Amino acid sequence: MLEHLKNEYRNQLKRDPAKEFGPEFVRTTDLERKLVDQYGFDAIRLIFEERNSINYFPLGRFPNGCPWAHLNGLELTAAIEHVFASINREIPALLEALSERCGCLYAEKKESTWLLHYFLDMTLYDHRPYYVIYTGGPPNPSPQVNACLAKFNWPIPGDLARLYAVHDGFGPILSSEHIAVMAEMMDPICQKKKAYPDGYKFCDLLEFHPDGAGNGQCFLRQDGKFTTVDWDHEVWEISGPRDFFAYIDERLSQLDEE
Repeated sequence: MLEHLKNEYRNQLKRDPAKEFGPEFVRTTDLERKLVDQYGFDAIRLIFEERNSINYFPLGRFPNGCPWAHLNGLELTAAIEHVFASINREIPALLEALSERCGCLYAEKKESTWLLHYFLDMTLYDHRPYYVIYTGGPPNPSPQVNACLAKFNWPIPGDLARLYAVHDGFGPILSSEHIAVMAEMMDPICQKKKAYPDGYKFCDLLEFHPDGAGNGQCFLRQDGKFTTVDWDHEVWEISGPRDFFAYIDERLSQLDEE
């Protein structure tokens, strides 16, 4: 992309705060999608200039030291399949979605680590084409418990550790650094309100997928075994049990807005 075009598009990509949000949102998101369709990775770097995109590297140009440099000789779909090879049988729908929807795979060099970004095609609630990005942390075959887990005597559940061996944190799934036992936040609230949940204790819930609205998918610890449940923040109730991989396979493969 020529520099004069970049300057032109930089201005066009900015939302005008003096204008109504709705039309500006449609205009800028349509422009982003149009630029990516036309210019590919160059457009992605332009759109995310203020988010370290100078340190983005597309598949085929991953530098030495990048944990995914060995993928450089592979085509996009083959690279994705290679990354998830150790758990591919557990996530067929997610793997299919990633393979079909990923338009670009690029690595990012952060201060002390690397990230792998999956640029995925999706459809917005108003049926316009757009994108969503799933970001994966570096593979971590031996994830360590963080301070919160140690405080409540939690190990990292085996299925979650298998995901961390692929990506330590992936899309909305929290990394080993950020997962937290819900007692850390909720026990003081329980003590203050003198109210406690029925059928479980917060020290037995490990949140790994917050939904951004106060609810979350958690591991439930029972008799040394782990399954996952949905926790509702309004009524403090948990759902029936669900297998971890069944959950992420269904939940993360749903890319389009309803």
